Amino acid sequence: MRISTLPCPVAKKQSYHPFVLLGFYLSILPTELLERIPSSTRHDWKQKNSSLLFGYDWYLQNQSSFTVMQQVYNNKKLLKINRALLRVIAISRFMKANHTRIKSKIGSANAVVLNNIGKVATTIPVKIILKCLQLPVGHYRKKRQNIRRGQSIAKLCRIKHPLQLLNKEVAAIKAYCTDQRWQFWPLSSVYHQMIRDQAAIFKLPTFYKYVRLLNIQRSQARHRRKHHHVGIRAERPLQILHIDVTVFRTLDNVKNYIYLVVDNYSRSILAWEVALECQAKYVFENLKRVIREHLEPAGITSCQLISDGGAENYGPVKTLVNQPRQPYIEHLIAQCDIEFSNR
Repeated sequence: MRISTLPCPVAKKQSYHPFVLLGFYLSILPTELLERIPSSTRHDWKQKNSSLLFGYDWYLQNQSSFTVMQQVYNNKKLLKINRALLRVIAISRFMKANHTRIKSKIGSANAVVLNNIGKVATTIPVKIILKCLQLPVGHYRKKRQNIRRGQSIAKLCRIKHPLQLLNKEVAAIKAYCTDQRWQFWPLSSVYHQMIRDQAAIFKLPTFYKYVRLLNIQRSQARHRRKHHHVGIRAERPLQILHIDVTVFRTLDNVKNYIYLVVDNYSRSILAWEVALECQAKYVFENLKRVIREHLEPAGITSCQLISDGGAENYGPVKTLVNQPRQPYIEHLIAQCDIEFSNR
């Protein structure tokens, strides 16, 4: 009896994120996540002698910090306070980055600080917030009375996005776009007028963005294009044909006559001929070639032929067109039989 020696497929070992291990040892993993970890893996983690692992001494030195993390996570109130403290830190960083604007009362930097202090005050008392920010209570109350809280039109936090336009600049954009003097101007021209008047220091894409956010409806200038008549248009190939001749003068000052037959629908050249003289026989030869190579193979029974009143379009051309056989070709003279030209 032969025994198979093929190797058995080995199951892929699952890896875990370091934060999952941290949450397991701090006992803060959610129940649904904990149930997805195999019981053997959990048993191995519990029975493992952590004192033999690398970094155990560092853990003992910072054990109190991990205990605090565990308490903060398991207590919703502490978690809310912790998030509020992070916002206080963000306010402090904003104040340091915009110290000159706050001191000089430029723009709405003061209003941003007051607005965010008001948000944190729902969790932490104002006195504690001001103490962390090193702001006197009297100074805060005075600013709160004198400064109107600005609101971002883009609905973005001014601390996380401090490069937004000031309320004064947004008001200037609205004033210029609604001014009757420039109601029919393009938006780019309105922007450059603001630059000339020194009412804007931002770029054109920013101007477009805030016009869109303001949802300004501007008056549209009356359309000044002429309403030209639509020329003759065929509904299918080989329904209308055009014949014409054009003169091309070479460098040696010799005239060359180029004879063309063009399909109205596809704009394709069906036949062409170049000659040194202007005669009807070349037009005649082109038409015969079109009838033989295009009209008859396509089963065309009738079509229209449009040309100008030149002498090259008479004689044998008229004889060919007037023959009582299929395909029947109706010859029309441009601006005589029809009101359009042959171009």
